[in-house]
Amino acid sequence: MQVHNEIIRNIARNCAAYGITEEQVYALAKLDPELLAPEDGMQDWRVGVRVWESALQLTNYRLISLSFGKNVTFSSLGWIAPLTASSPTLAMAWKSFTGYFPLMGDMFAYHMEEHPDGSVKIVYQPSAIWVDSSPVTAALAIEHAMSLTLSLSGYLSGKIIRPVYASLAYHTEGKYLSAYQDLFGQVHFGAAENALVFDKATSGLPLISANKLMYENMSRLCEEKMRELRSQEGMASRVSQILHSKKAFYNPKIEEVAAMLNMSARTLQRKLKEEHKTYQQVLEEYQVEAASQLLTRPGTRVQEVAFLLGFTSLQSFSRSFKRKTGISPRALKQKV
Repeated sequence: MQVHNEIIRNIARNCAAYGITEEQVYALAKLDPELLAPEDGMQDWRVGVRVWESALQLTNYRLISLSFGKNVTFSSLGWIAPLTASSPTLAMAWKSFTGYFPLMGDMFAYHMEEHPDGSVKIVYQPSAIWVDSSPVTAALAIEHAMSLTLSLSGYLSGKIIRPVYASLAYHTEGKYLSAYQDLFGQVHFGAAENALVFDKATSGLPLISANKLMYENMSRLCEEKMRELRSQEGMASRVSQILHSKKAFYNPKIEEVAAMLNMSARTLQRKLKEEHKTYQQVLEEYQVEAASQLLTRPGTRVQEVAFLLGFTSLQSFSRSFKRKTGISPRALKQKV
């Protein structure tokens, strides 16, 4: 999984409001700033997690995510920014950045639902491995994305934007509750998903910066970029992304994954074979990466990790893990 350089830079820059420089964030995260120089470059998703952890540690403020999102920063949308800004309505703007956000990395995903009554729901979902390995930074990213949705929507429409309600799939301390309510209004904690829901009147608001010609041109450009991304990824990479994006640790059958890719299991097998891969190999690579993250969590037992990842026995899990990494899961657990 990867994250766009601009998103990392955006997190670090926002720390300036707390007297923290970008250089301090990068230094604590053990990140060479030169790696972020390419405008359209990507970093391993763990780099994004480390930058969030550094920002939290240096500011010592749990709600940085809510304040970060209040800063209108179109740069965090990369190629999607002009398309979003030129959209005719807020609903179309939301559809633009949720649909093309894979251009900014795959450690975080958006999903938009349009309902018959005209209301719109935007779902915010960090990858399951991220949530499990670093739940606090995953929560920061969700809150940042939600807050940024409101600030960008307000900027583009010239209106104060409030959702009907917000839902978060985790809980917060009582002392922070008012901050969430001030921003989102009604908030449901411990919900099934992370989401903002907007009514028909809000989703239909026209954009001040709407531009039909630019919207059409940028739509074509973003679609071209998406085709390039898909062609570069390869089938094994696309399967891996599906496995990482799951909300729970279970092992889907090849038929399930093939259906998500709009093809038959036989076609998926053939395409993986062309890349000298099998579905089982891609699945095992995912399991090892997931296991490595889970084993770093304090209090997690090796047996629990084996069960979460669908292994039938501790022995089979240990053999598979050691074959891929050269070290047993128990030995890795002892190191951390």
